[in-house]
Amino acid sequence: MNDTRIWSVLKPMHPAGLEDMPLDGQWLEPPFNNDAAGRAVVCNDGDFQFVVVNRKSGAVLYVCEDEESLMASSLATLPAIVAAWNSIDSDTVGPEDDEDFSAVKKSFQEQLQLLDPQAAASNEFWALYTDELTNEDYVDIDDVPVEEEDPESDSGDNDRPGVDETFVGA
Repeated sequence: MNDTRIWSVLKPMHPAGLEDMPLDGQWLEPPFNNDAAGRAVVCNDGDFQFVVVNRKSGAVLYVCEDEESLMASSLATLPAIVAAWNSIDSDTVGPEDDEDFSAVKKSFQEQLQLLDPQAAASNEFWALYTDELTNEDYVDIDDVPVEEEDPESDSGDNDRPGVDETFVGA
């Protein structure tokens, strides 16, 4: 699969449709560089996470260090998956409301199962990501209460005798 074919699918979503994707990094434009396996790198966080399109099979994979998971079994199904994600992403408060998000997660998983059963598998990107969001260990940084700092106590090291007001101006 060449860059022209890949871009023909990504361009209608670029960049606005891809902004809500749950990934760090920048969605790229052609020409796409290849990773060590010869896959087109279409999103890159500049560090250790990226999204690739397998040029032979068309599969879209999320790569994080040495781990890979399937985002779409083919590039052709990616736009429908992105649209499904974007619709649920904008319809709910998100992980701040666990009950609401769990219902939305289930709805998304049902849609994904119809759109791309392989990408809906329990060990693939979407299942892992939505499970992480509904995990009790997930903490949204915006929900963490800000602790007020304790005022510094005076150690007494810099104590100087105060000015005696009876001598001021005398």
